[in-house]
Order: sequence, then C-alpha cells, then structure tokens
Amino acid sequence: MDLSPAPPADRLTSGEPPSPVTPPGGCRFRTRCPAATPRRAAEEPVMRRIGPDQWVACHHPRGATVS
Repeated sequence: MDLSPAPPADRLTSGEPPSPVTPPGGCRFRTRCPAATPRRAAEEPVMRRIGPDQWVACHHPRGATVS
C-alpha cells in the first residue's frame, strides 16, 4: 500500500510525453510545457545552475533568476 501524499495539483503535468525513440527538436519537454514558445522548438536548453544545489535545463525555469 502506497501511503505517500499525492503531488499538489499545480505540480502535475498534462499533455503527451515526448517519444523516447524520436524526441522532438529543441526542448524535449515542450510538448508538455504550459509556457512553450517558438524558442523551445528551435533551441535545446543547456544545463545551468539556479541555486546552490539546483540545476535546470530550461529556457524559462519558474521562479528562477537567470542572467
């Protein structure tokens, strides 16, 4: 029996997951991203630090201040 709490509704992701065999170009998460832009289809995001122990590969990470 799994007694772990369910994730909050604002943390759930909708849409279809990208194909692992033929992933989309650019950001591979863009097919499920609510903030997808044309840039995400053209450029793959690079891994960058957004905090002391936090790294993200996203063009527009929520709440992150990236220069």
